[in-house]
Amino acid sequence: MTPQYPVLVLCGSDQKRRQLLEELDPEHKYTSKALLPFVGKRVIDWQLEALHASPFVKDIYLLGLNDQEIKFEVPVHPVPITPTSSQLEKLEAGLAYLKYQGENPAMVIISTSDTPGITTTSINQFFEAVRENPEADVIISGVSLGPTEKLFPNHGRVVGHLKEDDLYPGEMFALTPRAIRDGKMVIQELSARRRKFNRQVKNVSLGPLIRYIARKPSLWGMILKYLTGQLSLLDAERSLSKAFKLNVKAVIINDPGFGMDMDLPEDFQRLEEYVLKTKIPERSRT
Repeated sequence: MTPQYPVLVLCGSDQKRRQLLEELDPEHKYTSKALLPFVGKRVIDWQLEALHASPFVKDIYLLGLNDQEIKFEVPVHPVPITPTSSQLEKLEAGLAYLKYQGENPAMVIISTSDTPGITTTSINQFFEAVRENPEADVIISGVSLGPTEKLFPNHGRVVGHLKEDDLYPGEMFALTPRAIRDGKMVIQELSARRRKFNRQVKNVSLGPLIRYIARKPSLWGMILKYLTGQLSLLDAERSLSKAFKLNVKAVIINDPGFGMDMDLPEDFQRLEEYVLKTKIPERSRT
């Protein structure tokens, strides 16, 4: 029997409107980039459809879109939370809502709402990793860089260079309720530091993240291995698990659409072209 998991989709917006919305929505019609018109639908619809088609998805919960007048083609549960709340506040609200609904999941899946290129195939690959690691507290995803660079040159993603592959973060991860409760400070810090990455420079540095994890002496060996090109995925899993007292696992996904979200206006255009090529039947494009 296929196990099923709740999926918390992070929506909403930042306290300060980002460049993407300022350029694509100058009249302020939309409260979130997830609601921008995109290839005949809205940005978020493409992802919701891919999630809904997965046999691993039990229910989909939206964190940050509370307007009851917003209609969706697939079943979703809007969770009451201010759109500009922090990532941690949204995760805590999601857990509280699940508890109120009588749900007590061993693991929750978190997804962003601005990844329209994601496919059910790659979603299922991530869920297979969740199923194969029932002892894990945290499951993170990395996307192989090679295929992405061919389709999205100068993509500006933050890239980690491991022995196995060059990877950048995927747009889904999984946490146990304990990991959310015990890892509050880590979630807050990583979320804040991710916003410090400047996507508009050619080579995005891991500096903000490395400076944070360097606060823990137990991770210095991992950092040294990384800087000398000797860090393996297994090394990283073991070091992070020991440092944060949580069982951390990672999965590599080879689908560029799994990691390409929208931060800048050029991301929107690139993803439009990508979705047209990969998700729209050829006869519909001619």
